This record gives sequence, C-alpha cells and structure tokens, in this order.
Amino acid sequence: MDKIILFLKTNRKWNSILWIAIVFFLILVSFVINKKVKSGRVNSIKIIIENEEEVRFLDSSKIMEIAKGYQLENNILGNKIEKLAIDEIEKQLEFNPFIENADVSTDLKGELIIKIKQRIPVIRVYNNVGQTYYVSKNGFKFPVNSNYTPRVFVANGKIAETLMDSAYSKSKTLQDLVKVCNYCKADEFWNSQIEQLYVDNFMDINLIPKVGSHIIVFGSAEHFEEKFEKLKTFYINGLNNVGWEQYKKINIKYHNQIVAEKRN
Repeated sequence: MDKIILFLKTNRKWNSILWIAIVFFLILVSFVINKKVKSGRVNSIKIIIENEEEVRFLDSSKIMEIAKGYQLENNILGNKIEKLAIDEIEKQLEFNPFIENADVSTDLKGELIIKIKQRIPVIRVYNNVGQTYYVSKNGFKFPVNSNYTPRVFVANGKIAETLMDSAYSKSKTLQDLVKVCNYCKADEFWNSQIEQLYVDNFMDINLIPKVGSHIIVFGSAEHFEEKFEKLKTFYINGLNNVGWEQYKKINIKYHNQIVAEKRN
C-alpha cells in the first residue's frame, strides 16, 4: 500500500487520473442518490420556523396551506417526490409578505423539509391617509396581520408614504424612522424607553417616551447616534436630578445642542 501511495505521489499522470476517477465516482453516487430520492414518495413533512419565538405571523398549518397551493391534487403527503414542484413551492412561500426566506428540500427518508424565516417588523406605520403597515429592519414594507399583532414601535403623523408606493421605504421620512427604530431596538435602554414616534408639520421626528410626560424633538436621522448619546447624558445628569416631570419638551434636533422647555 505504501508503495502504491508513493507511486501516485511521484507520478503526476496517475495522480491526475486518480482524482478524475474520484470526482466521477462522487458525481455518479450523487446522481444515483438523487434519482432514488426523486423516485420515492413523501412519507412525512417537517416544518421549521426559524424565528417563531420573535414573531408569530404564521404557524405550521398556514405554511402547509400556502405550500399546497401549487399542488394540482392538493396532496403532498404520499405523493411522488418527482411530481412535487419544489421550486414553485419555494416561490409561492416567498411571495407571502410575512415570509422573508423559504427553503424546501427532501431527504433520503422521504421527508419533505420546509424551512421558513418570518419577516421581523421594527415599526408599525399609521400614515396620514389612515393606512397602516409594518416596516422591517431593511425597510421592506408589508401589511398587518389580523390574527397577530407584535409589539413594535409605532409611528404616525405627517407620513405620506403608502404600502403600495414601493416594496421598500422610499421617502426620506420613512427611511429616517426606520434608522431611528433600528437603533432603539438594538439598544436596551432606548428599546425600553421609547414607545412612539410622531412626524410633526415641520417634518421633524418626535419621540414619545414611556417614562415622563415630555416630548423629544429629534429632527431627522442625521447624526442620530450622537443625538441619542447626548440625550442619554441629559437623562442621567439632568432629569435624574431635577425630576422627570420638570420639562414638557426636549429639543435635540440641532447639532451639539439641547434646548429643554420647562413646564409653567
């Protein structure tokens, strides 16, 4: 055996032939396994919902309902795998607005595996014409679900953009709202402090906190990280000392400046 290995190492021609044979063998095995899988039947169905703990827009029964939509006989279990339009099932699943990604596959045991990832909203928008919709972290807009309402930031006021305007947020106002909400969600302090966002007549974003009866005039999302750090410092060194009810408005829209308006 050692002589054979040494021969193959020192002889480039036979070494190349060996590697070609190995690759051909692997392709052949893969072809045989794939053919065997496709000739079998679906014995069981496994549905995996990646982020079920975060949101519950869809459950297993709803996912099966969507998947069956592309089957002529409306029957997946017991059907031949080669007759399943797996690519079409994936497309149909991903066409659903509450599904960000779908992966459908089968294994050697005849199990159909449907794996989906739900969209995670960061903000629920109520625009100025009475429409409401969700926006995800990357700015994708999708409708509300009558069966499930997640706890997210709420934004209203002078927001003109509708759900049907575009697939992703296109106006600066909505893009700014998404940036601010993404930051708040990622920060433990602001995630627990901010409850609502309001766009006023000057197109400034106003933050409405859960604690205190003041309003924070945030302005645009320009320098938003600096604004939040500045505001947190004011909270710690200012409001904690004089009381959270002393001010009715805190304006941080201007760079490196805080204008706090006291109550009468």
